[in-house]
Amino acid sequence: MLAQGLRMPGLRIAALALVALLGLAGGGVKAAAQEKPDPKSEIGGLHSKFVDVNGVQARYYEAGTGEPMVMIHGGFTAGSSTANVFSRNIAGLAQHFHVFAVDRLASGMSGNPLRDNDYTYQGDVDFVYGFIKALNLGPVHLVGHSAGGAIALYLAVEHPEAAKTLTILAMGPENPSPAPDNKTRLDLSKCPDQSQYEGLQCRVAMLAWLPNTFDDEYWSADKFMATMSKSKEARAKLNAGAGRSFDFPAFKQKMLDKVRDEGPLQMPVLFVAGKNDVLDWGVNDETAQLRGERGLFDIVAAKNTKVQMIVITNGGHFMYREHPEEFNAYLQTFIDTWEKNPTAPAQGNFPKPPQSSTAPPRRESQPQQQPGVIPGRPQIGQQGL
Repeated sequence: MLAQGLRMPGLRIAALALVALLGLAGGGVKAAAQEKPDPKSEIGGLHSKFVDVNGVQARYYEAGTGEPMVMIHGGFTAGSSTANVFSRNIAGLAQHFHVFAVDRLASGMSGNPLRDNDYTYQGDVDFVYGFIKALNLGPVHLVGHSAGGAIALYLAVEHPEAAKTLTILAMGPENPSPAPDNKTRLDLSKCPDQSQYEGLQCRVAMLAWLPNTFDDEYWSADKFMATMSKSKEARAKLNAGAGRSFDFPAFKQKMLDKVRDEGPLQMPVLFVAGKNDVLDWGVNDETAQLRGERGLFDIVAAKNTKVQMIVITNGGHFMYREHPEEFNAYLQTFIDTWEKNPTAPAQGNFPKPPQSSTAPPRRESQPQQQPGVIPGRPQIGQQGL
């Protein structure tokens, strides 16, 4: 009967549709990424675009003109974070830069890896680098948050020519251990299983410091994307062990050793921390000591003198969402400072202080404008402040 029905166009189409559905149910067909903008996934008046990156669709937001800036969100793969996390920053930064905020591999509206072995940090690095090449962006200002900071760091190590500047936001998996006992104030005991979206969502909410870090619009879009078939497929693969053969501790150590010993990072590097980031707040510390972020600062600064760190008060893991105007101003000023002073201070190792004197070493040349000064705003230390 089925063979006879296939001779009739209508029944043939129905049969093919049934076969496709059965294939999806049995896992024989990969769930595809959303290839058209869906308003349910967008927030803050942003509109999605898509580009093919080595056979995988990448969703991104684009705004502004000027030098390109690529923003990489953090979180675990498939459901806990997307490019939407930068929704409060994009419009402001777009007044000065050509901003691209991309959903990472298998996250948000971007597609899943074509190979299970790409469910790794190396897969994410290759994906973002492919995104930069697909849009022919050239050297970009890389901005990465949390796990996205690790991706930005590793991308800059592997492809230093692609990064004009590097900005790493908050504590991330690339940092040294944040506390001596490796225990932080992030308490997930009341969260659901972290292998499920609800658990990942709970974790993100607990990392927020201010009550308005996330709103209903954000969570609605987040849940929509996390419950898509391709997102469920990605989480199922991760839970089943996809990418588990990737030795991340060894990879991380190799990268940090290369940064420390070989100095591939000679572009200006900015670290931005939230003073109340529970991921870098030891459970036995009265206040957050930011040991992890300061530790990475020291590693990068061992071979690069163009390194700065800004700590935002009353800010947590998502300090850039909690204080968007302040963060945007710091980032713009940092980039502008090094645009105007591309060779000051000199590259290379920090000079060591002489053994016969307690006087600190000095730079041979000083930048015309001190890094961290925000144009048009009163600065601490000025008369009357």
